[in-house]
Amino acid sequence: MKKLITVVAGIGFLVGAASADVASDQKDLIGYFKALKPNVEFADYTNGVYAYDAGSRDQFEEILDGIPPYEEAVEKGGKEFVKFGLNKCAALKDPAASRVKHPYFDEATQKVVTLEAVLKACYLKQTGKKLGSNKGKIARISAWISDQAAGEKVNVKVEGAAANAAYNQGKAYFYGKRGEFNMSCADCHVYNAGKKARADILSPALGHTTHVPMYRAKWAGLGTLQRRYGGCLKNMRAKPISSQSELMNNLEYFHQAMSNGLEITDARYRK
Repeated sequence: MKKLITVVAGIGFLVGAASADVASDQKDLIGYFKALKPNVEFADYTNGVYAYDAGSRDQFEEILDGIPPYEEAVEKGGKEFVKFGLNKCAALKDPAASRVKHPYFDEATQKVVTLEAVLKACYLKQTGKKLGSNKGKIARISAWISDQAAGEKVNVKVEGAAANAAYNQGKAYFYGKRGEFNMSCADCHVYNAGKKARADILSPALGHTTHVPMYRAKWAGLGTLQRRYGGCLKNMRAKPISSQSELMNNLEYFHQAMSNGLEITDARYRK
């Protein structure tokens, strides 16, 4: 416990900045993980926990060398993208560019816009029906869009006072304690990254957003990043927040920005 308190104090400056400085925040986070795992290169954080554990990495690569369990679903998502006319919406005409652009802060609405929010709006416009937020069709289509951007780099921009405020709210939520267990996102994915929680190794926050939507063996299917947030809040026994709500989107805005410069990957398998 004493060691953990020391670690937390050492990066405490990440939490309380009055104005957003994405480059500085990310530099601090990268430096923290570099000190923690000096032999892991920055680019390898696209592989998440598989950058840390050789045994898990071998299993991961075996799955990718075969037929990944999400491959059929992603292919279906590509067909659905055309079937439902999503290619007709201006924001989605260039799928790769759409993945790289989102999330972004929209000055007109003064809110963060996620890729899934755009998919939901476009789907409603084209079909007159609502699209779910976390799994199934939206995860398949979003994964296919992300595949088109594989190899491109995450590049979230935070510019202007309102964007800074949204980013800072997301950062505060990421590091803030909550729930019956009085935990934060950072407790697992920064301070204890690489350690075991029961049989699982806790993944580092750096690179988390490069492989979303992700396929989790636990889910036996694809899910969005915000589906994962919801699962974490449940594990903390914390008050849930709705997917695509302002707070959830601001959390994603901050979290995605911490992976700036890392390549988007289509290797989306996770335990």
